[in-house]
Amino acid sequence: MRTESAMAGGMRRVTFTVLTPTFNRGHTLERVYRSLCRQSCKDFEWLVVDDGSTDHTRALIERLQTLAPFAIRYLWQPNQHKKVAFNRGVANANGEWIVALDSDDELDDDTLKKMGDIWAGIAPADRPRYAGITGLCVRPDGRVVGDRFPRDVMDATSLDIHFRHHVRGEKFGCLRTAILRQFPFREDVPGLVTEDTVWSAIARAGYLTRWVNQV
Repeated sequence: MRTESAMAGGMRRVTFTVLTPTFNRGHTLERVYRSLCRQSCKDFEWLVVDDGSTDHTRALIERLQTLAPFAIRYLWQPNQHKKVAFNRGVANANGEWIVALDSDDELDDDTLKKMGDIWAGIAPADRPRYAGITGLCVRPDGRVVGDRFPRDVMDATSLDIHFRHHVRGEKFGCLRTAILRQFPFREDVPGLVTEDTVWSAIARAGYLTRWVNQV
């Protein structure tokens, strides 16, 4: 079993950290794993933060660590809610980008490659202004969730997208790790803290997102 302490000194930097907070989802985590195995971009790690699971999650990840063609890191904590698990994952990520992937989701085979290509299309001098890249989600039958963006490529804050352009429905993307570390989820608030609180804080700080009509 590769532990947090064992990995800390020897882990190489990667472009993406696929971050999966989880709680008693041993029955769905292999779906995430299979989609990561299919990625055309291999420059990533999978960081699983276990929020006190009592099922077979640990045993499953131990087995997958022996099989995976990519690095899998596993951090366990007593049950403290997803927001705490997410913050811990961000703090321990080796990737330049965080791809937050829920424990029952999967990625399109070229997702990470598409994200890298989109970032490469932003002029280096402009990149400090950007927090992330966001595209579309689809259901298992291929139908797009919610609205498409008004244009195929848009640069705007998340507040602009929601309130000015009235785009609705779940979207998916990646965020720069360094920026997420500046805007953690509040852990002093009991229960659920919605993702919008973090995304809105990033937007109010003036950071842009590149929005694309790609899955």
